[in-house]
Amino acid sequence: MTQPASFSSIFDEDINLKGLFEILNPENNLVLADDMMLSDANGTILRVSETYEKNFGFAHDSIVGKSAFDLEAAGVFTPCITAEVIRQKRKITATQTINHTHKNVMTVGIPLFDDQGELKYAVCFNTVSMEQINAIQRNYRHPQDSIQQYSQEIAELRTRATSTSLVFKSSSMQRLWTLMQNTANTKANILITGETGVGKSAVAKTIHAMSNRAAGPFIEVNCAVLHENLIESELFGYEKGAFTGAATGGKIGKIELANHGTLFLDEIGELPPHIQSKLLQLIQEKTIERLSGTRKIELDFRLLVATNRNLEEEVQRGLFRSDLFYRLNVIRIHIPPLRARTEDIFPLAHQFLARFCAEYGKTLSFSPRFLTFLEQYDWPGNVRQLENLIERMVITVQDPIIDVSALPLEYTGEAVPPAELLAGSGTLAERMDAYESQIIREAYRRCGTTVAVARELGISQATAARKIQKYVSNRS
Repeated sequence: MTQPASFSSIFDEDINLKGLFEILNPENNLVLADDMMLSDANGTILRVSETYEKNFGFAHDSIVGKSAFDLEAAGVFTPCITAEVIRQKRKITATQTINHTHKNVMTVGIPLFDDQGELKYAVCFNTVSMEQINAIQRNYRHPQDSIQQYSQEIAELRTRATSTSLVFKSSSMQRLWTLMQNTANTKANILITGETGVGKSAVAKTIHAMSNRAAGPFIEVNCAVLHENLIESELFGYEKGAFTGAATGGKIGKIELANHGTLFLDEIGELPPHIQSKLLQLIQEKTIERLSGTRKIELDFRLLVATNRNLEEEVQRGLFRSDLFYRLNVIRIHIPPLRARTEDIFPLAHQFLARFCAEYGKTLSFSPRFLTFLEQYDWPGNVRQLENLIERMVITVQDPIIDVSALPLEYTGEAVPPAELLAGSGTLAERMDAYESQIIREAYRRCGTTVAVARELGISQATAARKIQKYVSNRS
C-alpha cells in the first residue's frame, strides 16, 4: 500500500484527509491488509487495489463502476461497509462477509468530507481476515500451551531453587512435593515420618521456606539428644532461680524462640510422658509458662514434628499419648527410603559432589562404575549415608575421577567380621575396642538415635552418646 501522504493525489484538493491519516497512524496499532476500496458519496466504486481483486476473486470490471448499494442488494457483501459508511456518515469497523468466496474480513470504513462538511468519498480497508486470525490462533495455540507449561515448571524450579536444597526425580517425591506445596501455607500440624537419614529435617525446612512464615524463625529441636532432666527447661525456658545452675536472668525456651515462625521437633517419639502432656497443652492453648514462672505467654507458631518410629504402635504400647498423636497427625508426610526411589540417587550424588568440591577446593567426577555402585547399593542410612560417603570420597580421593576402588571397606564387603576381629592380632583392649566399635556402629545404623541405642544395648543415654561420638562421628 502507498504511504498516506500520496493519497492527496487521489482526492480533490478540498477533501479533509484527517480521518484517513488518523486511521493510518502507526500509534493506533491497527494491522491493515493491502485491500482497499474507494467509492464516491453516491456509492459508486471508483477503484479497488490489485490485491483486493486477487484476494477476493473479483474481475476488475465486475466491481469498479458498480454501486455499493447494488452489490449489497445482490448479496455480494454482507453487510456492505461502504454502503453503511455513506448511510451513517461515520467511521465503521465491522466484520464483512464476501459471500461468493465465503470469506469473513474485519473492515474499517472511513467517510471523507470536503471543507463544507459534505460527504465526498468512502474509503474501506480490510484488516487481517478472521480466517487468518483463526489460523494464527491455531498455529500458536500449541506453542502457547507449551510456554505456559514451561513457565509453570520454571516457576516451580525457581521456588525450589530459592527455598530448598531438595533434589529429586522420582514420582513418589514429586507427589510429596505437591503435598508440601499445598500445605505449606496452612496452620495444620504436620507429622513427617520416615527412616533415619531420609531427609525429614530438609523437608521441614523446605515447608517453612515455602510458607508465609518464611521471614520468621525456624527453630529445630532434636528431642533425642536433649537430656531428660533438661528437656523441659530447653523447650519451655525458665525464670531466674528456677533451679541450681540456672542462668541468673532466666532463659527463653526453644518454643518461645519460634514465635511468628516454625517450630520443628525432630524425633518426637523420644519425648518423655510428662513433656508429651505439656506439648499437648501447648498445642491446644498456644500458651506456655516458663519453669518457675507464673505468667502465660501467648505464642503464634507453626508446628512440624518428625519421627522414625511407628507412633501408632507406640500409642498401642502406651509409650505415646494417643490424644497427642491425633493432634500431631493432621497432615502426614511420609518420605520413602532412598532404596525405594533409586531415580533420586544420581541427582543427589551430583548435588553433594558439587557442594563438597566447592567446599574443599577440588574438581572431581564420578566414574561409570562408581555410579553403577551408587544405584545398586541398598543405602540403609538413606540420604544422610549417601551424603557422608560423597564427602568422604571428596576428601580422600586424590585422582580426578572417583571410582569404586576408593570405596571404604564397609562398602566393598571386605570388612572384617566380629569373629575374625577377636581372633586377630593386638592386645585384648585393642580387640575389645574393635569389637565394641562394630557393635555401636551397627546399633546406631539400626536405631538412629542415642536414646534408642541406649535402650537396645542397656546403657545410659550419656554412655551411648559418648561411644557414638567415638566410634561413628569421629570415623565418618
